[in-house]
Amino acid sequence: MNSANNRKKQMGVFTIELAMILLAFSLIIVFSMDVVVKQTVKGKLDRLSYSLVSLLRERSQLFDGDESMTHDEATKSLALIERSLSSTMNTFDIQRLGMVIEQQRFDSNNNPIPPVANVHIFTLGSYSCEPEEPLVTKIDLSPLSQFDNKLTLYQVSLCYRTDNWFGNLAGESFERVRSISLSFGR
Repeated sequence: MNSANNRKKQMGVFTIELAMILLAFSLIIVFSMDVVVKQTVKGKLDRLSYSLVSLLRERSQLFDGDESMTHDEATKSLALIERSLSSTMNTFDIQRLGMVIEQQRFDSNNNPIPPVANVHIFTLGSYSCEPEEPLVTKIDLSPLSQFDNKLTLYQVSLCYRTDNWFGNLAGESFERVRSISLSFGR
């Protein structure tokens, strides 16, 4: 009778330990799935932001040297990003996408046009997307051309709000995926 009681106690302890291990294992699986989804979206945003900033910097070659960017061009850029994401993401939702395009031009004396505080900024999309470091903080990165003129700087920030699987379990918000690309004109 004593061995039967011990066996029942051991089964109870085993059941409790198994439940704790399965709970921890479930959390690890949810965390891993969340990280994989976010990394996949981040990779897509990285490629798109780099491609878009490359297109924007080549604009001057395509439009007779005019580097002034318009809101219409920024809107077309967002439409291009939307089409690309909708063709590569099954669950793409336009309401979860945000984009900021920043452009800083310089005059013949290498002074910013307009003044640094007024970098041309185009904020588009339904989701708020503020760059971690605005272009204003990177003005010194603009190289000098062979004619001693500073080249125009472009920065594209793309943000996408992903599902918050692990964050919901942890009571936090881990949903924003952001990609920032910087380039200079020709």
